[in-house]
Amino acid sequence: MEQPVDAIANNLQSVREARKLSLDKLSELTGVSKSMLRQIETGKSSPTIATIWKIANGLKVSFTSLLQKPTVEAIVKSFRAEKPLTAKSEHYRLFPLIPFEPEQSFETYYIEIDPDTLFFGEPHEGNVYEYVFVLKGQLEISVDGRIFKINENEFLQFQANCPHEYKCIGNKMASAMMQISYLS
Repeated sequence: MEQPVDAIANNLQSVREARKLSLDKLSELTGVSKSMLRQIETGKSSPTIATIWKIANGLKVSFTSLLQKPTVEAIVKSFRAEKPLTAKSEHYRLFPLIPFEPEQSFETYYIEIDPDTLFFGEPHEGNVYEYVFVLKGQLEISVDGRIFKINENEFLQFQANCPHEYKCIGNKMASAMMQISYLS
C-alpha cells in the first residue's frame, strides 16, 4: 500500500512544531532516527507502517492522524460582514478580512472611501509591502510624496515604510482590497 507521503510529511511537521519538539527530541520519543524523521518531514522518504506506528505511539497520536490530509474548512463571508474600523469622519471604512498569522505573514482588508476623502497611512516598520486592488471607483495614492492614480481593475504595490495617503477621486465611492505583506 502506497502511503500518502505529503500528508504524513505535513502532519508530522505540524505536530512536532506545535509541540516545539526538535528532531532530536522527536527521535528520542519515537525511536526513529533523526535523519529518517527529517527525510519523512521533507517528503523524501515514504515511511513503512512500522515506522508510522512508532511515530504515532511516541507522539501519542492516532495512526490515521498522521495519514489523513487535514480537512480544509471553507467559509463564504461578505466583505462587509464585520463592523468596519473607521477614521474620524467615517468616510474611510476598513473591514478586516484575513488577520495576520505568523505562518502566512500577510493580512487582508476590504476598504471603502467616500468621494473627496483623504486618509493618511502611517509608515510601517520593517520590510512591509502594501498591495491595493481597486474594485470600484478611482483612488489616488501618495507614497512618500509620489502620486499614483489607480483605476478600477488596477492595483498598486508599494513599500509601506514611508508616509502614504489614500484619496477617493471622482464622484462615487471607491472600494478596494488591501493586502499588507510582512517580509522577513
